[in-house]
Amino acid sequence: MEKHYLGHRKRLKERFLSNPDSLQDYEILELLLGYVIRGKDTKPYAKELIKVSGGLNNIFSCDTGSVKGLGCETETFFKLLKEFLFRIEKGIVTGKKEILNSPESVFDFLKYKIGYENKEKFVVILLNSKGELLEYKIFNTGTVNQAVVFVREVAEFAVKGGAVSVIVAHNHPSGILKFSNSDYDLTVKIKSGLEILEIILQDHILVCKDAYLSMRQYDDRRLWR
Repeated sequence: MEKHYLGHRKRLKERFLSNPDSLQDYEILELLLGYVIRGKDTKPYAKELIKVSGGLNNIFSCDTGSVKGLGCETETFFKLLKEFLFRIEKGIVTGKKEILNSPESVFDFLKYKIGYENKEKFVVILLNSKGELLEYKIFNTGTVNQAVVFVREVAEFAVKGGAVSVIVAHNHPSGILKFSNSDYDLTVKIKSGLEILEIILQDHILVCKDAYLSMRQYDDRRLWR
């Protein structure tokens, strides 16, 4: 006897193929989950994920483990999907260096890497003289709290990577686009530490999932003059 959800899923796929706009958000998610969760009705999981996350646009920052019955495979699935979307959006070509020469280009590069994270992350990006990406590293904010140690780590990373200039960035899981006083203080320390090594700090970018803020562009403390 065919399980009830199999017929439902088949009809849902047929609706999607004939008219994708007719599906609700949870139904899209339901179909996606069907490819990673086998032998189960995915509708309850989809509805609960929408409820917990607040909508499809928050799925990548949602803790899937908070939904009972969803394990590491589901978490891996969404991480894979996020990386897939990142590569499609960026049109990455093997062997071609990423050029990060504007706040917008940095945001595009980091949106899927930290913009959807539900924990704060700090990124250090190394550039050559042409503004091409040499390397980047994501630090946990626990390290950032130890400012002196962190500045040394950034400097060592920049020197070893042969950077001419550096861009730093961090995310705000809250979505609030505003630099804190500690953000400014840390930026000053990093900028001063790199200047001793004749490495330029280009900017500090605040990244959220759908917006960004450049400290250099909105410099109200004259840090870049």
